[in-house]
Amino acid sequence: MLLRSGTVKELVAKCYNCNEYYGNKQYNYKCSGCYKGLKNQYPWRDEEFRNRVNEWAEEKIKISNRNGGLMALSRSLRFAFNGRFSKERRVLGISNLIEKIQNSYKISNIEFYISAKDGEELLRRTGIDVPEKSHLICPLILDWWNMKKYRFLGFEMCYYGRYGDEADFEEQIKSIPPPPPNKNLSVAELIR
Repeated sequence: MLLRSGTVKELVAKCYNCNEYYGNKQYNYKCSGCYKGLKNQYPWRDEEFRNRVNEWAEEKIKISNRNGGLMALSRSLRFAFNGRFSKERRVLGISNLIEKIQNSYKISNIEFYISAKDGEELLRRTGIDVPEKSHLICPLILDWWNMKKYRFLGFEMCYYGRYGDEADFEEQIKSIPPPPPNKNLSVAELIR
Protein backbone atom coordinates (compact mmCIF):
# COMPACT_ATOMS: atom_id res chain seq x y z
CA MET A 1 0.00 0.00 0.00
CA LEU A 2 1.37 3.42 -0.94
CA LEU A 3 1.41 5.90 1.94
CA ARG A 4 1.19 9.70 1.58
CA SER A 5 4.84 9.97 2.51
CA GLY A 6 5.71 7.96 -0.58
CA THR A 7 6.83 4.85 1.29
CA VAL A 8 5.31 1.51 0.54
CA LYS A 9 3.86 -0.51 3.40
CA GLU A 10 2.91 -4.11 2.88
CA LEU A 11 -0.66 -5.09 3.67
CA VAL A 12 -1.15 -7.21 6.75
CA ALA A 13 -3.67 -9.98 6.38
CA LYS A 14 -5.61 -11.72 9.09
CA CYS A 15 -4.13 -14.82 10.66
CA TYR A 16 -4.54 -17.67 8.21
CA ASN A 17 -5.21 -20.13 11.07
CA CYS A 18 -7.99 -18.41 12.98
CA ASN A 19 -8.84 -15.50 10.64
CA GLU A 20 -9.70 -13.49 13.76
CA TYR A 21 -6.59 -11.48 14.63
CA TYR A 22 -3.99 -10.00 12.33
CA GLY A 23 -0.98 -12.04 11.36
CA ASN A 24 2.60 -10.92 11.67
CA LYS A 25 5.51 -11.61 9.36
CA GLN A 26 7.57 -12.43 12.47
CA TYR A 27 5.08 -15.23 13.29
CA ASN A 28 4.83 -16.63 9.74
CA TYR A 29 1.69 -14.55 9.16
CA LYS A 30 -0.11 -16.10 12.11
CA CYS A 31 -1.40 -14.16 15.10
CA SER A 32 0.65 -14.48 18.26
CA GLY A 33 -1.92 -16.83 19.81
CA CYS A 34 -1.85 -19.33 16.94
CA TYR A 35 1.91 -19.11 16.55
CA LYS A 36 2.60 -19.84 20.21
CA GLY A 37 -0.15 -22.43 20.48
CA LEU A 38 -2.16 -20.39 22.99
CA LYS A 39 -5.45 -20.81 21.14
CA ASN A 40 -5.76 -24.37 22.42
CA GLN A 41 -5.32 -23.20 26.02
CA TYR A 42 -8.54 -21.17 25.92
CA PRO A 43 -11.58 -23.44 25.93
CA TRP A 44 -13.84 -20.35 26.07
CA ARG A 45 -13.30 -20.00 22.32
CA ASP A 46 -15.16 -23.26 21.78
CA GLU A 47 -18.90 -22.65 21.45
CA GLU A 48 -19.74 -26.04 22.92
CA PHE A 49 -17.72 -25.26 26.04
CA ARG A 50 -19.46 -21.85 26.41
CA ASN A 51 -22.83 -23.59 26.13
CA ARG A 52 -21.84 -26.11 28.82
CA VAL A 53 -20.72 -23.28 31.15
CA ASN A 54 -24.01 -21.46 30.58
CA GLU A 55 -26.02 -24.65 31.19
CA TRP A 56 -24.10 -25.25 34.43
CA ALA A 57 -24.86 -21.70 35.60
CA GLU A 58 -28.53 -21.93 34.59
CA GLU A 59 -28.94 -25.15 36.58
CA LYS A 60 -27.30 -23.67 39.70
CA ILE A 61 -29.46 -20.54 39.41
CA LYS A 62 -32.62 -22.57 38.82
CA ILE A 63 -31.96 -24.61 41.97
CA SER A 64 -31.28 -21.40 43.85
CA ASN A 65 -34.50 -19.73 42.66
CA ARG A 66 -36.73 -22.68 43.62
CA ASN A 67 -36.39 -21.89 47.32
CA GLY A 68 -37.78 -18.35 47.01
CA GLY A 69 -34.66 -16.36 47.83
CA LEU A 70 -34.93 -14.21 44.70
CA MET A 71 -38.54 -13.29 45.44
CA ALA A 72 -37.72 -12.34 49.04
CA LEU A 73 -34.77 -10.26 47.87
CA SER A 74 -36.85 -8.49 45.23
CA ARG A 75 -39.60 -7.55 47.69
CA SER A 76 -37.10 -6.37 50.27
CA LEU A 77 -35.21 -4.26 47.73
CA ARG A 78 -38.44 -2.56 46.66
CA PHE A 79 -39.19 -1.73 50.27
CA ALA A 80 -35.67 -0.71 51.32
CA PHE A 81 -34.90 1.41 48.25
CA ASN A 82 -38.18 3.28 48.04
CA GLY A 83 -36.51 6.52 49.15
CA ARG A 84 -37.76 6.60 52.76
CA PHE A 85 -34.78 5.06 54.51
CA SER A 86 -31.26 6.29 55.17
CA LYS A 87 -28.29 4.81 53.35
CA GLU A 88 -27.08 3.00 56.49
CA ARG A 89 -30.45 1.42 57.14
CA ARG A 90 -30.83 0.26 53.52
CA VAL A 91 -27.36 -1.26 53.35
CA LEU A 92 -27.54 -2.96 56.75
CA GLY A 93 -31.03 -4.29 56.11
CA ILE A 94 -30.32 -5.77 52.69
CA SER A 95 -26.88 -7.12 53.60
CA ASN A 96 -28.38 -8.85 56.66
CA LEU A 97 -31.17 -10.28 54.49
CA ILE A 98 -28.69 -11.59 51.92
CA GLU A 99 -26.64 -13.16 54.70
CA LYS A 100 -29.76 -14.85 56.15
CA ILE A 101 -30.80 -16.15 52.72
CA GLN A 102 -27.31 -17.51 52.07
CA ASN A 103 -27.20 -19.18 55.50
CA SER A 104 -30.61 -20.80 55.01
CA TYR A 105 -29.48 -22.12 51.63
CA LYS A 106 -26.25 -23.50 53.12
CA ILE A 107 -28.32 -25.74 55.40
CA SER A 108 -29.55 -27.51 52.23
CA ASN A 109 -26.05 -27.47 50.67
CA ILE A 110 -27.15 -24.92 48.06
CA GLU A 111 -25.48 -21.64 47.24
CA PHE A 112 -27.64 -18.60 46.60
CA TYR A 113 -26.95 -16.97 43.24
CA ILE A 114 -28.94 -15.01 40.69
CA SER A 115 -28.61 -14.67 36.93
CA ALA A 116 -27.33 -11.58 35.11
CA LYS A 117 -30.87 -11.03 33.81
CA ASP A 118 -32.33 -11.14 37.33
CA GLY A 119 -29.53 -8.92 38.61
CA GLU A 120 -30.29 -6.27 36.02
CA GLU A 121 -33.99 -6.52 36.87
CA LEU A 122 -33.29 -6.09 40.60
CA LEU A 123 -30.97 -3.15 40.07
CA ARG A 124 -33.02 -1.17 37.58
CA ARG A 125 -36.61 -1.96 38.56
CA THR A 126 -36.72 -2.20 42.35
CA GLY A 127 -36.59 1.23 43.90
CA ILE A 128 -34.03 3.96 43.49
CA ASP A 129 -30.85 3.17 41.58
CA VAL A 130 -27.86 3.91 43.82
CA PRO A 131 -24.30 2.51 43.81
CA GLU A 132 -24.59 0.73 47.15
CA LYS A 133 -27.43 -1.37 45.74
CA SER A 134 -25.12 -2.46 42.91
CA HIS A 135 -22.45 -3.52 45.38
CA LEU A 136 -25.01 -5.63 47.24
CA ILE A 137 -26.59 -7.32 44.19
CA CYS A 138 -23.78 -7.77 41.64
CA PRO A 139 -21.70 -10.20 43.76
CA LEU A 140 -24.68 -12.56 43.67
CA ILE A 141 -24.58 -12.84 39.86
CA LEU A 142 -23.25 -16.29 39.05
CA ASP A 143 -23.13 -15.91 35.26
CA TRP A 144 -21.10 -12.69 35.37
CA TRP A 145 -19.88 -13.27 31.80
CA ASN A 146 -23.45 -12.65 30.59
CA MET A 147 -23.62 -9.18 32.17
CA LYS A 148 -22.52 -7.63 28.86
CA LYS A 149 -25.87 -8.68 27.36
CA TYR A 150 -27.83 -6.49 29.76
CA ARG A 151 -27.99 -2.86 30.85
CA PHE A 152 -25.38 -2.67 33.60
CA LEU A 153 -23.59 0.54 34.49
CA GLY A 154 -19.90 1.06 33.74
CA PHE A 155 -18.60 0.45 37.26
CA GLU A 156 -20.77 -2.68 37.55
CA MET A 157 -19.35 -4.06 34.32
CA CYS A 158 -15.83 -3.04 35.25
CA TYR A 159 -15.67 -4.63 38.68
CA TYR A 160 -18.25 -7.42 38.63
CA GLY A 161 -18.51 -8.22 34.90
CA ARG A 162 -14.74 -8.25 34.30
CA TYR A 163 -15.12 -5.34 31.85
CA GLY A 164 -17.44 -7.37 29.60
CA ASP A 165 -14.35 -8.19 27.56
CA GLU A 166 -14.42 -11.52 25.74
CA ALA A 167 -10.60 -11.72 25.75
CA ASP A 168 -10.64 -11.56 29.57
CA PHE A 169 -13.27 -14.31 29.75
CA GLU A 170 -11.21 -16.70 27.66
CA GLU A 171 -8.27 -16.28 30.01
CA GLN A 172 -10.34 -16.69 33.17
CA ILE A 173 -12.94 -19.33 32.30
CA LYS A 174 -10.98 -22.49 31.63
CA SER A 175 -13.08 -25.09 33.43
CA ILE A 176 -16.45 -25.83 34.94
CA PRO A 177 -17.16 -24.37 37.45
CA PRO A 178 -15.82 -21.02 36.29
CA PRO A 179 -14.32 -18.49 38.70
CA PRO A 180 -16.92 -17.11 41.14
CA PRO A 181 -18.18 -13.53 40.93
CA ASN A 182 -16.03 -10.81 42.49
CA LYS A 183 -16.65 -10.22 46.19
CA ASN A 184 -18.55 -7.19 47.35
CA LEU A 185 -17.30 -4.30 49.42
CA SER A 186 -17.70 -4.48 53.17
CA VAL A 187 -20.77 -2.97 54.78
CA ALA A 188 -18.62 -0.27 56.40
CA GLU A 189 -17.29 0.75 52.98
CA LEU A 190 -20.80 0.83 51.51
CA ILE A 191 -22.16 3.07 54.28
CA ARG A 192 -19.46 5.71 53.78
